[in-house]
Amino acid sequence: MNCYITREMSESALQNMQGFYCKLSSLYNQYDIVVEGDIGRRNMLMSSLQEKMFAEQIRKVYKTAYSNGKTGEPDIVIPEIDSELECKLTSKNKSGSWQLQTDYGTLAKKGKLDYLYVLASRDFSEFAVLFFKGLTCEDFKFPAPGSRGKARMKFSHALKKCTPLYGDVLDKSLKYMADAEMTLRTTGATKAELDKAQKRLKHWKDTTSISFILETT
Repeated sequence: MNCYITREMSESALQNMQGFYCKLSSLYNQYDIVVEGDIGRRNMLMSSLQEKMFAEQIRKVYKTAYSNGKTGEPDIVIPEIDSELECKLTSKNKSGSWQLQTDYGTLAKKGKLDYLYVLASRDFSEFAVLFFKGLTCEDFKFPAPGSRGKARMKFSHALKKCTPLYGDVLDKSLKYMADAEMTLRTTGATKAELDKAQKRLKHWKDTTSISFILETT
């Protein structure tokens, strides 16, 4: 997979983002506001910085790479390799799950895009950085009513195009299938146990259960 961002670039960008975040949090505290009080708003504030910090790192290799921050423009453009990179910053929602999303209309118009997702803990101390090469609309669910055109990623599709740059991704369904297969091979397993294992195996073959592993910079 042609990945033009390295772990070292990712770590440097994250450290720069953390430095800014400490100043932002301190400023908010001066006005008796907790920046983590609204994680969605916090991530919106940090999104433009994500684009800037990663563009600076990419520019160390590709000198004309840039991010201008204008609405409607690509997040990062790398002319040397004719690539555009969409940057997303997300955290766990209130239910404790991760949602990796995109603007479906933009992706449909472009046809194919590279994505850089930064997953951040609520206190902005732990991260995962995931690079996806050439995602298409097939890698996302169609937007639900009321979602304002935001589409959720189909992990079973998109993970085939993923390179973890910082942190990792664990497909828990692989473990569940291995456990079921072990039961099926176990001598002395009851018919009920075998039937249950067979159903689990069939279920997890069609399902991807993802766990994201964050790291501390």
